[in-house]
Amino acid sequence: MKIEVKTIQLSDIVPQIYRADYFPFRPNERIGPRKSYVHSFVYIYEGKGSITIGTTVYSCTREELFYIPSGVPHSFHSDHQHPMVHASIYFDWINTRPRVGDMSLFHFGDQICDPSECSPNVIFEDMPTIPTKVQAPKQMRWMELYLHVIENIELTHDDDKLFRIAAFEQFVSELANLWRNPTLKSDRRMQSIMKQMKEFPQHNISIEKWASQLGISTSYLHKLFIQEIGMSPHSYAIKCKLERAKKILRETNLSITDITEDLGFGSIHYFSRLFTQNFGESPSAYRKRLREGY
Repeated sequence: MKIEVKTIQLSDIVPQIYRADYFPFRPNERIGPRKSYVHSFVYIYEGKGSITIGTTVYSCTREELFYIPSGVPHSFHSDHQHPMVHASIYFDWINTRPRVGDMSLFHFGDQICDPSECSPNVIFEDMPTIPTKVQAPKQMRWMELYLHVIENIELTHDDDKLFRIAAFEQFVSELANLWRNPTLKSDRRMQSIMKQMKEFPQHNISIEKWASQLGISTSYLHKLFIQEIGMSPHSYAIKCKLERAKKILRETNLSITDITEDLGFGSIHYFSRLFTQNFGESPSAYRKRLREGY
């Protein structure tokens, strides 16, 4: 008995997300072999190592994204000096049965699992076969959507669930453009600007200065930036500031006032309003929720 295969179009997907998490490996740690009863994307957030999918061994390093269909055996081996951190989403393309997002999603060992327990595999009529491995820089908008799903997986309101599904669908849609056009190249100039924004979110952006350095007009830089990432330089700068604010809220006791000033938001009201609009809760509520279990 083989795993069922369905032929669909991309517009037919009704994704169901069962589990999404970060998983830090220990040095030289091995996991598997195992099979997942559902589909998964595995993103190498940090570190390096190897992934065996089916009978093929892939070396892997940060900012690479792997797709593993349901029922396909796979295993992981983390580097001893630079252990991997995975950011993974376990899902179905179409809703087939209720599942719980725990370890029951996996079958460990070499023994054969029941194919009827696996979610159907899919063939998309309107795009090429899904590649097993693609480059996926964190600053690309579709990867920010992917990571947003993982970082907000514990929010349980109906609106939060709908937003996660919408973010995942948009991630898949933009990733599909890459599948259809694998020769598309990123603009290194825009990538360099985005890297600076992400590494130094406390600095105010200067479109005029960057445009002058590149020898182009500000309007053309704005156009190139949107083509590269799907949002304006200002919007991306705000996104970077908010992501840094989340990190500070998670990892330090710095006050909301100090965070506002350090990241150049101008006022606590403005910072709190932007944070709530983007993440569905206030900065103080976010910090409290993360620390309730401690």
